[in-house]
Amino acid sequence: MKKGEKLFIIDLTSVSFFNSDRLKNISNNENEYNKIPFLYLISSYLKNSAISIAYDRLKFIDKKSNYDWDIYSFVKD
Repeated sequence: MKKGEKLFIIDLTSVSFFNSDRLKNISNNENEYNKIPFLYLISSYLKNSAISIAYDRLKFIDKKSNYDWDIYSFVKD
């Protein structure tokens, strides 16, 4: 990304509701892992990873929430 470019991460919270700690606990418990639809696990993992990388490499601007959606805004310094 070039300086001044923006990144928006749009998250559908109804399918990516697990935080990183909760995902680690689920992955260490086979019974629980098998009970949870894979869509929720992979969506949560991708969201957490993307947001973590963006926080590490970009400047956070804002987070807006609307119903089941979160929009994270970042800019390249």
